[in-house]
Amino acid sequence: MDKQEQIIQDRFQKLTERMKELGYNSYMVGRAKERIDELQQRGVRGVDKFVQKLLDRVNDKQAYLDILIEGRFAIILARNSFSGIHIEYTDKGADLKAIWNRNIVYFEITRRHSEIDEWADQPEAAFVVSPDRIENIIGKIQEKLKQLQNGEINVVVIWSDKIGLLPSIMEEAFKYIEQEVEGDPQKYKKLSGVLFTEGGGVDTATLKQFYLFKNDKASKVLKLSLVEKLESLLEQDKVQLQEEIKEMTAALKSLR
Repeated sequence: MDKQEQIIQDRFQKLTERMKELGYNSYMVGRAKERIDELQQRGVRGVDKFVQKLLDRVNDKQAYLDILIEGRFAIILARNSFSGIHIEYTDKGADLKAIWNRNIVYFEITRRHSEIDEWADQPEAAFVVSPDRIENIIGKIQEKLKQLQNGEINVVVIWSDKIGLLPSIMEEAFKYIEQEVEGDPQKYKKLSGVLFTEGGGVDTATLKQFYLFKNDKASKVLKLSLVEKLESLLEQDKVQLQEEIKEMTAALKSLR
């Protein structure tokens, strides 16, 4: 074990002990370990800072979950052929830096909170959550503007595990964001795009997990190939996902 691995292991040990003291359940402890292990296995840089940040935020469950989502998204990028992934890239800048097809992309990640515990053991609770107001989405984007890099490709990721997005809601959100950009293009010039999760899962009909708004007035506009890549991101292997959906559909039919 090299020095860096030892640092990560020691910090994770402290994190585990603190989580147990604070009453985090075994499911949440296990998920943290899975994230950290896969980040290391996939050669993501900055894992030591990531674990330290989890440790720093563990007293506040929502703040802790905000950081854990950064690790989850870094893993999604790694699973979808992004390279040079660096989590916790700077102390006062981007959450993630990654490369795809010679494009360097900086990601700022914000998590949509809900009244439902997004990491609870009872996923059935998810269906009672109402969607965000569109104004709240703009607020989340604006909070991240100061973190964006000058003259670079910057994507704000708005993550939700539980709040599902209907196509009509996304269409309304995109129009609202576009109006904001049109009203003050200089304010949003560093914002290349906004990437929304479908709601923690995928659209079972289309296997779509992410929706991308691209800012055509940004100083660094997203190329078509990168747009297509970001819109096609999937957390799980497509074949495995299709099999799971088939199994779920068959199970639901058997209950009728």
